[in-house]
Amino acid sequence: MAEVGAELYVEVLRFYARQMALLDRLDLDGYLSTFTEDGVTHHVHHGKKLEGRAAMRAFAEAALPRYRENVPRHWNDHYEMEQHADGELTVGYGSLVTLTDKEGKVRFESTFAVTDELVRRDGRLLVRSRTLVRDRPAAA
Repeated sequence: MAEVGAELYVEVLRFYARQMALLDRLDLDGYLSTFTEDGVTHHVHHGKKLEGRAAMRAFAEAALPRYRENVPRHWNDHYEMEQHADGELTVGYGSLVTLTDKEGKVRFESTFAVTDELVRRDGRLLVRSRTLVRDRPAAA
């Protein structure tokens, strides 16, 4: 694997900016279109592995009532990117979700370590696999 150049790094950052904006607007169709049809999301902390857009949609729709009462924001940073010989990318980053209620009070959700496998299809970057691990202190 090799580090990515500046142009690809910026393209990936733009991809995530768009993807998270779609998610924060609760635009499920737009958000799910950023995954491959057979994409996988593994929520390690829930013990859930969602395979395919339909499974991801059902999981997201079940969470919508909670998010309709608040304004969600996904804050991602500390991107580490490596490109494989076949052009696929492994991207790791930290993620924090905030929820703002109607009075303007902000609540912080747990933080996560996220690892994505990105592929290019028809010239577009898409997530083939996403693994989310909720941050927890190391065992003593």
